[in-house]
Amino acid sequence: MRYIDICTLSTGLPLRIAVHEIVGARPGPVVGLTAGVHGDELAPVEALRRLVAGIDARELAGTLRIAPVVNPLAFQAQTRHTPQDGQNLNRVFPGDPAGWLTEQLAAAFVDGFLPGLDALIDLHAGGALPTVDYAYIDNDEPLSRALGTKILYRGPGYPGTLSAVAVERGVRTVVTELGGGLLRDEEYISRTVAGLRNALRHLGALAGEPTRRDDQIVLDRLTIVRPRHGGLLVPAVGVDRLGDAIPGGTLLGTTYNPQTFEELERFHAPFAETLLILARGAVTRVETGDYAYMVGDGG
Repeated sequence: MRYIDICTLSTGLPLRIAVHEIVGARPGPVVGLTAGVHGDELAPVEALRRLVAGIDARELAGTLRIAPVVNPLAFQAQTRHTPQDGQNLNRVFPGDPAGWLTEQLAAAFVDGFLPGLDALIDLHAGGALPTVDYAYIDNDEPLSRALGTKILYRGPGYPGTLSAVAVERGVRTVVTELGGGLLRDEEYISRTVAGLRNALRHLGALAGEPTRRDDQIVLDRLTIVRPRHGGLLVPAVGVDRLGDAIPGGTLLGTTYNPQTFEELERFHAPFAETLLILARGAVTRVETGDYAYMVGDGG
């Protein structure tokens, strides 16, 4: 294991990112795997731990380069953003060595991790919000499909992401979301480890033929439903419907004023065939602009 040095913190302690490297017995691709870009997404870290535990270097072709916690500060605070400066690491890549702390972290990670990669698999999750597992299609659809998620999303990428920088550099890239909501984490983690091994077979890093799913759904449109009013969001559709197609117009949930009990807003399935990607699993507090639901157009 090696470290990418970032800086010295105000505590006097160094900030650095751990990188595992497993060198195989035969030549092959250099595959990067990352997690912990957002500190509240813990399941991807565990998925990489299990993947590493199950890899025998004697059976590996090429090199696996693994950074399980890309943002240690956010991980320690278990927050999406770096607590020291409030920045979202996955919106500031490729970073700035003279910028905010998060920008300096991004710049050091890009320089210390991306060079030499043939492929990058960046793992994310929904954190505490119930989410179905799905994969993005970036610049290598067969690689995205090899991860084995039922749902895939082909759409415009977000600027400032690690994946966007990798794509710009010609690295075969895929981002996968492991799901979320804590209750089904074990299921998502197990499926992800199996999917990662299948992707490594697809890339030629592990021996054997990759398996293929015939029931995968590719979404070209994904929408985040955000409240216009804060309050108590009472769901009408349960998390058991995650990944299912819901008829257009179906009531998803309602927001109420917690003090006056006034109904503030209703959320309905916006597409004729609406796939539920992220949902609120119980009565929760929401602020204006939060993630209430994420839905895809399955039509």
